[in-house]
Amino acid sequence: MMRAGLSLAALALLAACQTAQPEPVAEAKPEDHALAQAACGGCHSVEPYGLSPNPDAPEWPAIANRRGLTRETLTRWLVDAHNYPVDMDFYLEEDEVQQLVDYMLTLRREDYHPPY
Repeated sequence: MMRAGLSLAALALLAACQTAQPEPVAEAKPEDHALAQAACGGCHSVEPYGLSPNPDAPEWPAIANRRGLTRETLTRWLVDAHNYPVDMDFYLEEDEVQQLVDYMLTLRREDYHPPY
């Protein structure tokens, strides 16, 4: 009886030490990818792999996998259009911002390594 109690206690300790599993990455919606490609693909790589057409524009996986990035910080960054360079002078509707955020977050990977 004592041995069974110790076994259960050991299992409970092991379970407590397990790290939380990352949330599954949502599937990218075709319409979100299409908007990303149309609005941003001229400068940024919006694909899971690849380099941006404009070497000064970070690849979206590099943005999506930055430490500390959240849905809220990414949304705020996209909404605050004043931080865009002059050549990116365009306006995003609120629903477009959410589509881009949704798509960018599908590019997160636990095993991500920057391409350079």
